Order: sequence, then structure tokens, then C-alpha cells
Amino acid sequence: MGQTPAQRTECLTVRDLPPPPEGRTGWPWTDYRPDVLPAGHDGPWPKITVVTPSYMQGEFLEQTIRSVLLQNYPNLEYFVLDGGSTDRSREIIEKYSPWLAGWRCEKDAGQAAAVNEGWASATGDVLAWINSDDWYHPGALAAVGPLFREAQLVAWASGSVDDCASDGTYLRRHPAWPTSLAAAIGFHQSGYYQPGMFWSRSLVEKIGPLDEKSHLCFDLDFWARSLVAGFAMAPVDVPIACFRQHSASKSSSQFEAVIAESRAVFERYAAALSPAEHSQSAAWLREYAAELLLHILYGHLQESRKDQARAILLREWRTVLALRPWKLALGVLYRVLISGRSPNWFSKLP
Repeated sequence: MGQTPAQRTECLTVRDLPPPPEGRTGWPWTDYRPDVLPAGHDGPWPKITVVTPSYMQGEFLEQTIRSVLLQNYPNLEYFVLDGGSTDRSREIIEKYSPWLAGWRCEKDAGQAAAVNEGWASATGDVLAWINSDDWYHPGALAAVGPLFREAQLVAWASGSVDDCASDGTYLRRHPAWPTSLAAAIGFHQSGYYQPGMFWSRSLVEKIGPLDEKSHLCFDLDFWARSLVAGFAMAPVDVPIACFRQHSASKSSSQFEAVIAESRAVFERYAAALSPAEHSQSAAWLREYAAELLLHILYGHLQESRKDQARAILLREWRTVLALRPWKLALGVLYRVLISGRSPNWFSKLP
């Protein structure tokens, strides 16, 4: 596991941690919430192990770490595992190392492998991961922990997740709700959002670790595996975490790989569906892939990469046909508005 300093286990306040960078205010920089634990709770508090996998996220990592440590949760184990970043990540991790159960900053086999590494060393009853550009809301762990006191009742829980812009500005909220296997692997109106998720140790031991061969859809694979094994997600009507949308995030910069991996997950678990569910799920997935292709094609055309756009259209023409015309029109309009300019090829149309 690398460095494993003695961890302080008492609840922390902003006065216990290193001061935030100058000018940073609000949670989790200067706000302290001593009231986040539910009144009258008589315990015991299940031990929650949180893992943060990270690589080249020095701009955001400190906010993530502080949001975990300042949960005021009385039974927390926290690992930060970095893949050998060359930015400020190591410096930040070392600053908070006295409060970590373990950390490292060296090359690894990717995000899923880092989470598996942390979970393999975990001693918690409940397991989770929070990426190094996301963060927890105050009281997130206190809202989830009591649900797992009776492991046979809840093995998988998830709360609402907020989308936020790169600077932390709130955009929208995604409530959690149980989603069928067909909808999950078809990417259709899913109520599953990774930053808000927590699993019991018994679930992870039964279905196995994350798929390390996958780099973009290993979370979807894990949800599908949980559903096939008979575990239903318990929704929590509480905002748990914030998902940061920014240009460097994997999910927004590798659309073609997302399409390939999502199709692989579908093929892996589609046999568990009925014929009708299979047909519907496949149709949903085609529409999802078509929407991602719109992002890809627009990007190529915006930069006058016509040959790349033409090659994708020839290869994916069946998928493109699944995109509804109104979504195509709205998609182009949205990209024109947010970019402030039309694609280069628009000016060449008659």
C-alpha cells in the first residue's frame, strides 16, 4: 500500500487540518458542521472505507481530500492512491498524510486498479470511492452509514449527486432511484451515479472487484454485476456528492472509448435479459451511442477534420440513424451557443 502513517481517528474540524489556500471559502475549506451526525443516534457506526484514485488532478485533489476528512464521521478509513502525478498531487497528499490510512504516489494500472488496491487493504464494513475531481457534501457519510448497520437489509446504497461546473458552480441534481438491468446497460434514465454510491463488504466479496481491463465503464460493469447477483440499490433522499464537469475529465474527453466499453458491458450482461428487455435495452444503447457520436462529429467538424468525421459516419452510420432529428437539431444549437461560434463547415454551406 505504500506509506501508511498512524491515522488520527477522532472527528476533525477545519482547525485540525492544514489551512486552505488563500481565498478559498465555503465547504470544505472554511465551513465546519459539528451537527452533521444525526441526533439521538446510538450507534454503532459502521466503519466506512473511502478510496480516492487520482492522477494529475492537483487542481482539485485537495478539495476532495478535505471533503472526506471533514465529514465528522466517527468511524472512517481513507486511502488516497495516486498514479504517479507530476503536478502538485504528491505535495497535497503528503500534507494530509497524518489523517490517511494509506497513500502512495507511483505508477499504477489505472483507476479501477487503484480502487481495488484500496478496497483490498480496507478494514471497513462499507466501501466506496470518490474521484479526485469530485467531493462529498457535508454529512454524506452520516446519512449513509446507519443504513448498513444491518447488512442483510442494505448492501448497496446511493444518494443524490449534483453536477457542478469546473469552478464548483451548481448545475443540476441527479436523484438516485433503483434502475433495472435493461435500463442500466442501455444507459437509459439511470438513477445510478458513482460519487453517491456505497457498497457493503459482503457484496464486494460476493461479486468480486472492479474490472481493471475497463478504464471508462468499470462502474457500469460493477452495477450490472450487482444487479445480476440479486442486489438492489437502496436510494437515499439526501445529496451525497458533487460531480465536477470539466474538459479534462475522462468521461467528457474519450467518447469513442466510452461507446466501445459500453457496448462490451451490454454484451457481457445482456443474456440475463428477457427477449423484450434485450430489444429495448439495445435500442436505448444505440440512441445513447448516437448522442455521443454527435459530440465526436461536431468536434471534428468544428476543427475542419472532415476526413475523420467521414470515417466515423461510414463506420457508425447505423448508430447515427438512431439519433432522433430533434435531438440532432438541439445538439447542434447547444454547441453553437456554448462555443459562441458555428462550426467552420457552416460558413461553407450554400
